[in-house]
Amino acid sequence: MLGSIIPVFLLIMLGVAIRQSRWMPDDFFPSVEKFSYFIAFPALLFTGIARLDFHGRMVGELALATLLPTFIVVGLALLVLLFWRGLPDPSRSSVVQGAMRPNSYFGIAVSALFFPPQTAALVMLALALCLPVVNVVSILALSWWSGSKANLAKVAKTLATNPIILATLTGMIFSLGGLALPAPLMNTLDIIGKSALALGLISVGSGLVFSLEGLRPAALAFTSVLKLLVLPFVAARVCVMFGVSEPVTLAACFYCALPTAPNAYIMARQLGGDARLMASLITLQTLLAAVTIPLSRMLST
Repeated sequence: MLGSIIPVFLLIMLGVAIRQSRWMPDDFFPSVEKFSYFIAFPALLFTGIARLDFHGRMVGELALATLLPTFIVVGLALLVLLFWRGLPDPSRSSVVQGAMRPNSYFGIAVSALFFPPQTAALVMLALALCLPVVNVVSILALSWWSGSKANLAKVAKTLATNPIILATLTGMIFSLGGLALPAPLMNTLDIIGKSALALGLISVGSGLVFSLEGLRPAALAFTSVLKLLVLPFVAARVCVMFGVSEPVTLAACFYCALPTAPNAYIMARQLGGDARLMASLITLQTLLAAVTIPLSRMLST
């Protein structure tokens, strides 16, 4: 798996180098992120899932193997936070985000390089199943600890128009219904989708923060252990307990071992979370993932 992770890190480091050298104009990365989020990433999800040969039971297994561990780890985080004196409220919301949110670009890039197509598509499906849930939990946590009110109607509208969710649902309809796009159109989406991996990882690198200023070591360590070690371990135990099939177990453990999501920083900054802690969590977990993700493969066997 290391041979699949190293290219991912090289692309992330390329993003770091471009950002630090200021070789590109300031609006380069926001433009890349927008293109990836609204066009390239949905194309990648649709083509991968539309070709996936799965059935309803597999979707149920995957939801169980990813969402149940997520809720268990969030519950554990909340229990510890209940007795954690002195930690500011904004930092608490960042702990919750950092303990459960996955880095979609990282996950799809590594799974596409390392896994067979069906397992890689299951990773995409796991992301699609869980992203709405972790987004809602993140917004609730940020609203609770920032004192702002969550606009549930706005959240629902955002989820209903999310290009990633829409692309996933469309791909599932095509797969379950035995539908197919004309070959030229599907090939075009394939080419567009492949660009999502490189552009997304370069964008991840551009957002990494290498600074010790304002660091909260205890919160950083606790959250990273929850996300990178405890969550995939719980996922493996859940899969054994419920007799989940091997391909789904592999995809679920890999999904749960992913480092936290870069867009958690944006959400923390916009909704009153601890953006500095969130940036540190993203950076540390991304770097540690080179070690912890191979461990998830061992847990799933």
